[in-house]
Amino acid sequence: MTVPPSPPAPKKKDHRVQIVVAIIGACAAVLAALIPVVVSRFDDPEPPTPSPTAVAAVTTATPSGEDPPPSEDPPSVTETPSGDDTPSGPDPALAVPQDYRGSWSGQVDWRPPLQGSYSTTLTISAGSVGAMVGQFSVEGDTCRGALWLESGGGPIVLRLKTTYDGGGCSSLADVKLTLDDDGDLRYELIAAQFPQGFVNQPAPPAVGTLAQD
Repeated sequence: MTVPPSPPAPKKKDHRVQIVVAIIGACAAVLAALIPVVVSRFDDPEPPTPSPTAVAAVTTATPSGEDPPPSEDPPSVTETPSGDDTPSGPDPALAVPQDYRGSWSGQVDWRPPLQGSYSTTLTISAGSVGAMVGQFSVEGDTCRGALWLESGGGPIVLRLKTTYDGGGCSSLADVKLTLDDDGDLRYELIAAQFPQGFVNQPAPPAVGTLAQD
């Protein structure tokens, strides 16, 4: 039979552990008192005082749900009329009135100090400004050429461009025609270009009356 071991001697109490436990307990008590105060401040914060800049920004903002005010200079919109509504311009053929059309003949006299006269025939048709509207001949067929409309509506202005020169013809001439009350045409030569020079004085240098053939 063996001898049993003797019981261990009782341990001495460590007073340092007791001091630490007491300090921890005191800290826990302090924390327990502070936590409700901190939590209550986060639950019900006080609103900050707005700065003057923030107040100005709020007063100039556009209210929600309302359209912003229109600008002072809204962009202009030019409406293009549809093809059906666009007014049509005058008929180019009307540049030479009906009463001016046809064949006209008569004598034209040079005004002093120029001397002499000549007979002419104009055949005028419909057309627009800038277009050829007929033919002319002078002294039978000594000079002949084409008529071009310079101005229409009545009176009309024709440019005579010579295509055949049998001698002494102008290469170019401008003539104003005016329908008078008798249904005749007053013929006024505005200016003419001859091989010898340009004639435009006196104004008009030649005048006459043409009757319809």
